[in-house]
Amino acid sequence: MINGIKPKAIQCSMCNDTMPSARLDMGYTICTKCSTEEKVSCHTIYPHKTGGYIQVVSKEQSANLNRLDRRGTGVKSAPKYKPFNIDTIDEPKPFRNKKCNKTYTTYDDALQMVNQYYDEWGYEPTLKYLRQMNSSGTIPLMTRIKIQDIITNRYLEPTPRALTRHFNK
Repeated sequence: MINGIKPKAIQCSMCNDTMPSARLDMGYTICTKCSTEEKVSCHTIYPHKTGGYIQVVSKEQSANLNRLDRRGTGVKSAPKYKPFNIDTIDEPKPFRNKKCNKTYTTYDDALQMVNQYYDEWGYEPTLKYLRQMNSSGTIPLMTRIKIQDIITNRYLEPTPRALTRHFNK
């Protein structure tokens, strides 16, 4: 009974048992118990990773398509992998408060060295020199970034000679 209304039912042509009228609307005169028709199955098709759709096929066809499809529903095991176990730690490792004992070149000294290098060699070799100073541990990364910004601004500024030639025309 649905919402107090008894649905209409009809008789099965084979066993005379009642069956829903919706089955008659679909064209069936036999109930599901007496039916010899095989249940349908489906095969999922993915033309794109987010655009999958279902194709209704028989169970035999579905099994064959799932076997052929690389995204089939078969359960695959990984025999080469060992099981992953997490070991429990009884006591945490003690924290060692180690101070950094690296000595870097001071910012002013590094800036002076790089400016002299820039005057002698130019922009591109100076950037390589700065990277080499940083990777060898002579200057820290923040110092390299600050000096590189200064060198880049110096490179992009027009020289007074270029300004006078531009405005004299």
